[in-house]
Formats: sequence, C-alpha cells, structure tokens
Amino acid sequence: MANKKLVLLSALLFCTIASAEDANTSSTADGNMTLLLGPSVVVLDKPYKGKDAEVFPYPAAIFIYDRFYFAIDTAGYRLLANQRTAAPAPGTTLLYLDAIAKWRSDGYDSSDSDALRGMHDRHGTVDAGGEFGVAGDWGSVTTSLVTDALDQHDGQEVRITYGKRFSDAFNVKDLKLTPSVGLAWQSNNLVNYYYGVRPGEARPGRPAYRPGEAVNWLAGLDGTYQLNDKWALFAGITIFWLDDEIRNSPIVSRDYAVSFIGGAMYKF
Repeated sequence: MANKKLVLLSALLFCTIASAEDANTSSTADGNMTLLLGPSVVVLDKPYKGKDAEVFPYPAAIFIYDRFYFAIDTAGYRLLANQRTAAPAPGTTLLYLDAIAKWRSDGYDSSDSDALRGMHDRHGTVDAGGEFGVAGDWGSVTTSLVTDALDQHDGQEVRITYGKRFSDAFNVKDLKLTPSVGLAWQSNNLVNYYYGVRPGEARPGRPAYRPGEAVNWLAGLDGTYQLNDKWALFAGITIFWLDDEIRNSPIVSRDYAVSFIGGAMYKF
C-alpha cells in the first residue's frame, strides 16, 4: 500500500494544470529551464469491490529544460516539433512528437477489501511509448501509444484526447479551465492483469474471469488560478466510463472510476 502513495493517477490527467499543458507544447530548442513545485492532494476512487477511495498527499512538480520535461506523473522528450514557441500563435498549428514514460497507478493490494482477499496483488508500472499532438486556436488533440516497460501487465494502451483551454473563464481574470474528452483502448493483457481473476484466485461468488480488450471513455476538467507571479492554485478531475469487459469482472462493483488532484505550485 505504501508504494501506491508515492504515485499519482492511473493514466495521465489531460493537462492537469495549465502549466502542464505548456510543458507539452513547449519549445524544443530554446534551452530555457522552468521549475514549479508545490503540495497537492490526490484522490483515486477505483472501481474494485469494497475498496475505499485512496486520499494522500503528493509533491506535485513540473520541470522543463530544452527538449526534456517532467509534468506531474509523465516524463517526456520532444523528438520533433514545427515551432519553438510554448503555444501556437493565433491562426497557426503546432505539431509535435514526444517520447514519453508515465506511471500507471492501476491495481490493488489483496488486503484492500474483503472482496479482494485471496487475489494476488496487482502492481502499478511505468508505461513507455510515444505521443503525437496537434494544437491550435480550436484546441488540441493528443494521441499516445504506450506499452508496459516493467513487465507487470505486458499490455498496451492507445489514448486519444481532445481538450480546449478557456482563459479568463467566466470573466474571472487569471482563471483558466480546460475541459477534455477522449477514449482509451487497452489490450487484453492489460485488462486481464488488473481486472481478471485467475483460476487459482477463484472463490465462491468470485469465478475465474479472463476479460478481453477494452475501450474506456473519459472526460475531464482541469483548472488553474494565478494568485501572483509565483503562486498558482490548480485542480483537475477525470472520470473514466469502463468497458463491459471491465464492468463484468467479479471484482468490480461499478462502471466508472474517478481521479482528482488539487493543490498549489510555486514557480522558481
């Protein structure tokens, strides 16, 4: 359980704060360094039977240097981009391709609930791959393909997300909101590892179950409020609607999962 309290979200929040979005559209060759640090609180409400929501403090960080960035739970390196600026100029389009590695905090300990007793623990992992993005006045679309880098689930995920930032939202100066929608295709190995029941784990009321690939839909809302030149408040929530392959698992009790983060950051 302790190791889970050192990680953030299952699958990344789409642009959790405005600064994280800037990291993903930042210059690839300007050599400037940006560092933001601050306290935050994370809530992970997973769909497993009897499992309580996890609430824990998390040291949020964003670091950008030249082509490298780290944003909340994702490390990346910009391979290609058609612009040097942090965001597209009005009427222009930014294209980029990044190599990424991101923490996946899916999973559980068998001690998390009575319904999970007798199951083997399912561990988080690092997924690695690539992300392609297109951004303009109309918003941004990102497509990522990742695979398990630590041989935990041995699966893959493809995620497509659209989001659009609104500055001075609701006529509130320095308030930025970014709603987003998307979908995530997950391979059968990934889904089976986190939601399957192996024959040796079967019990009365918990039959063996081997799910196939799944497509989960998601929606999020992320925001930031700039207090001054140095400090900003931020929050982000993402809801995942789970595929039937996951919902039908005997260890799953509902058809959605929720993740939330909120806190403050200081720009050095």
